[in-house]
Amino acid sequence: MADNLKQVSQKLCPKVHFSFLCVQFFDQTSWIRISQAGWIALLLVPICALCTIRELKQLAPLAGVANVVYLIALAIVMQNLLSTSVPSWSLPAVGELRNLPLFFGTVMFAFEGVAVVLPIENQMSDPIHFITRSGVLNTSCFLVLIAYMTVGFFGYLRFGNDVLDTITLNLPQTNFYQTIKLMFVACIMVSYPLQFYVPMERAEKWIHRKVAPEKQEKLIYTVRMVTVLLTCMLAELIPHLALFISLVGSVAGSFLTLVFPPMIELLCYYARDELTWWVWTRNIALMLVAVIGFATGTYASLVDIIKAFGKPDV
Repeated sequence: MADNLKQVSQKLCPKVHFSFLCVQFFDQTSWIRISQAGWIALLLVPICALCTIRELKQLAPLAGVANVVYLIALAIVMQNLLSTSVPSWSLPAVGELRNLPLFFGTVMFAFEGVAVVLPIENQMSDPIHFITRSGVLNTSCFLVLIAYMTVGFFGYLRFGNDVLDTITLNLPQTNFYQTIKLMFVACIMVSYPLQFYVPMERAEKWIHRKVAPEKQEKLIYTVRMVTVLLTCMLAELIPHLALFISLVGSVAGSFLTLVFPPMIELLCYYARDELTWWVWTRNIALMLVAVIGFATGTYASLVDIIKAFGKPDV
């Protein structure tokens, strides 16, 4: 079940990548006049090329370059956010309680890369450095957390309630900031095959077990291209990026990050006969938070999606 949900979530996340790539340019104030379908078709070519890369080690250099580009673009965005701001006393100190489930789903979506954790650890020459206190996992999560909090806080101070689904849509419509958007698009484009890696790894293992060797190579690349096309179609057919992010986070993210890890830990401690009240308490608490967040976040996301499509409230 965990593997199935992981594959579903990883197939949904590339759809959001496609939507995000298009949203960066498909807005009414942009000087680039191409329809969303046109952008998807254009982006399909380089993404298909990137998705032919089957080894994680070959994707690592691209991801490294993308990280550098991302940090440069992020620094420029922060410079814009800090240039001026809405008076802090004019903004609410605390948001509305009814928006908390949507927030939960969005936060959970930030853990979309959790399924890539084990493949990365397995590919490392010294896997022990991945999970130590100052290892790769904790350090990267901490840096991402700081980036999210900083951009979120100062972005809200800068634009107030006028902030859009992605902060880049609030940037000035000048050639310079359009270039910054292109930098973000390039980074997201490189991250697509990273999210693509896990479900395709599972698919390739199945193909190696079930298909004759002489047909495996052709079928593997066919499955890859068809999957990219499917996510492309979903990106075109399902709008409202922010709501979809919240829905995916509430459904898949909550289970991947707050349900299955505690369940696995409980089973491991049980197998070693080391279950204590503290192990029970922390894991049950995490799963309760996940279930509540899943139920409320999914309901709130679906209600807002229905409203966005102009249908009656549920």
